[in-house]
Amino acid sequence: MTFLLAALTSANALSAGLPSPLYKADMNPLTLGYAGPQSNFSTTLGQGRWRWQMGANIANTVQSDSNSFVGDSVLIDAETAVIRLAVEYGLTDHWNMVIDLPYIAHGKGKLDGTINQFHDIFSFPEGPRGDRPEDLFAVSYQREGQYLVNLVSPQSEFGDMGVSLTYSLDKSWVQNLKVGAKLKVPTGDSDHLTGSGTHDIAFWLSAANPLGNKFSHFLTFGGTLIEQDKGLLSDMRNPGYGFLSYGVAWRYSPAVDLKIQLDTRSAIYKQTDLLPLRSATTVRFGGTLRLSNNYILEVAIAEDIAVGTAPDVVFQFNVTRNSSF
Repeated sequence: MTFLLAALTSANALSAGLPSPLYKADMNPLTLGYAGPQSNFSTTLGQGRWRWQMGANIANTVQSDSNSFVGDSVLIDAETAVIRLAVEYGLTDHWNMVIDLPYIAHGKGKLDGTINQFHDIFSFPEGPRGDRPEDLFAVSYQREGQYLVNLVSPQSEFGDMGVSLTYSLDKSWVQNLKVGAKLKVPTGDSDHLTGSGTHDIAFWLSAANPLGNKFSHFLTFGGTLIEQDKGLLSDMRNPGYGFLSYGVAWRYSPAVDLKIQLDTRSAIYKQTDLLPLRSATTVRFGGTLRLSNNYILEVAIAEDIAVGTAPDVVFQFNVTRNSSF
């Protein structure tokens, strides 16, 4: 951590604004409802200005794990889509507020065949994917013979709403430094896995700085506190979890940034060693295209480099529009 922070302060500023981090989405159906950082808006708006973002994240997951010693098992065979709308407003020159609301759909794996071919082409490990037929749906968790989660039919509805505040700090040794906090409220349904059923509070620090004329890097780290004794799998849930993201961007041209980003988080659940319920690490490859002064398109693919801890693959698309009153 000290090395990463030191590295972020070591370069001279770019002449143009720095690239934003790739939007980080936890797409595991059993963990996606908990609050995380609002880290994809990197620039400060200024008082009275606003922007909105609409994103689509599509995750295809086939995971199974069991532990006969303690009698628990988990199966996730689903395709999850999250359509997210976020609106950000500049309260002052340093304070921004973001309101975001997702629409979540858990369904059958329509992309199973495409993902299988993708894994074959790049020689990625397929885990339990090769043992199950395509186009199935099941999300379940059993402990001591009892189903604590058993979703057998597709579900779709609005998820948990979040309200974030970010503050931009003026520091000479880093071009973009922010602290933030987010309150997430349970407007979704934990029985349908469209929410966690808990109030959560996330805190984070994010920083970005150049690495020469065309490269820059960015870092976000923090943690989330989760409301206890309520919501999804509350008897085996940790009181909170930590998260860390680090990425590098290459400004290929004034309109195009190419990026790679590593995202990791600690375990949300305890009392189990099953991989889909433990800590998770993914890598994202993608970039942004500035279509005009106001519109930015982001496209990325995320892979679970710690196999079995996160969805096999996530496709994400985000459109951001800057505007003002």
